[in-house]
Amino acid sequence: MAGRTESKSLMIQKKHSALALILMLVFAFGIQTASGQDRIVVKSADDAIRVALKMNSDIKNARLEEMKAERKVSEVYSENLIPSLTFKMALTRAFKKQVLNIFGETFEIGSDNSVVTSLEAVEPVPILGTPVFTGIRIAEYYEKIQRENVMRVEADVKNNVRKAYYAVLLSQAVHELNLVTQNNAEENLRVVEGRYRNGVATEFDLLRARVKLENILPSVSRSERNIEISKKALAKTIGTDVSDNIQVEGELGYDSTEVIQSTETMVRRITEGNVLVRQLMLSKKINEELVKVDDANYLPKIFLFANWTNSSNENDGTSIGGYRFFNTINAGLGLSWDLNLFRNSFKKEQSEIEVKKSEEDIHSTKQTLKLTSESAVIALDDARQRILSQRSTMDLAQRGVDLANQSYRAGVLTQIDVLDAELSLYQSRLGFLQAIYDYQVAKAELEKLLEK
Repeated sequence: MAGRTESKSLMIQKKHSALALILMLVFAFGIQTASGQDRIVVKSADDAIRVALKMNSDIKNARLEEMKAERKVSEVYSENLIPSLTFKMALTRAFKKQVLNIFGETFEIGSDNSVVTSLEAVEPVPILGTPVFTGIRIAEYYEKIQRENVMRVEADVKNNVRKAYYAVLLSQAVHELNLVTQNNAEENLRVVEGRYRNGVATEFDLLRARVKLENILPSVSRSERNIEISKKALAKTIGTDVSDNIQVEGELGYDSTEVIQSTETMVRRITEGNVLVRQLMLSKKINEELVKVDDANYLPKIFLFANWTNSSNENDGTSIGGYRFFNTINAGLGLSWDLNLFRNSFKKEQSEIEVKKSEEDIHSTKQTLKLTSESAVIALDDARQRILSQRSTMDLAQRGVDLANQSYRAGVLTQIDVLDAELSLYQSRLGFLQAIYDYQVAKAELEKLLEK
């Protein structure tokens, strides 16, 4: 009887254990799925750019401005090529009418109630002082400016995303370098402790090894925080919530086989065809069209008009259903002429000054773009040379550390020599990573200017 009870209790325990295991697996799977859904994985700079083109607020606003400009063009077409229609309706109640006294008798003028409905159409004639097509061209130029602005904002966002992405890779690489340095310091401390116990190393060597390890720990912690900060900066640049969990993949690398156009070709292409120059050229065209508008103000404006009026005037004794309505239709040709010629001349002079300012802005912008592009090319070449230099320096420093460790174990060199060799290796590796980052930043700046 006792055996049955024990076996039954054992079966219950097994069932409970199995149920608990199933619940743990389900819970763990649920956590992994949720975290997988919340995590944003960025595998490359192009991957981050694709997300930014959909989610960045600056790009969205620029596209909305472009849509607004498109609607403005339609509005101008409607205003200038379709007659403007104005519908009016007025119900008037006379509480006190005008009274005339003629030969001692009093007469009231008007009626108690009046209803007037009218429809007026006006169409400007596109000749003389009515520059209809000039206004349409101005609206179209403005639309093109907004379209170019979308391209400019996209180029800026791409540049910022690339820089933010490579900043994350740099912070991750620096953190990995600090971890390697920490491991080396721990290994060096173990070697020095062993030599100290054997009476080969001095207490001073042991203290220096411990100090070196303690000094690297804050750098490890700081570089880990820098990773999180750079990820949040990338999230903001992309357009996602900074609280999102972003996982950035990839390595801070350099393609030595990459072919860049000649400096002269790139500078000429940037100086003559950059989006900023194109926008200023369109602004100049708008100012030139405004000069034409001011010229047209010297001339009369001719317009066609038509008017339909339906009116009724009745006293209180007549019901609404018995009102008598009368229709009138008028049409004709109208003319208006602004004779304030001095004011028109001042406005024209201001518009001509704006054209000259546009020309100066174009010239200044081209010079600025030339300087910026040449500086970016110089920075790119400088970073490329530093990469090659730091790579060879890093190899030599690694060889120096290996020899210093071997010589220290053999008792030929001191602990100070080992620490100096490791410091040189750390600095050369850090300089190599910084050179690659500078190369990618300079390349991103050039791609922005080239609108890639």
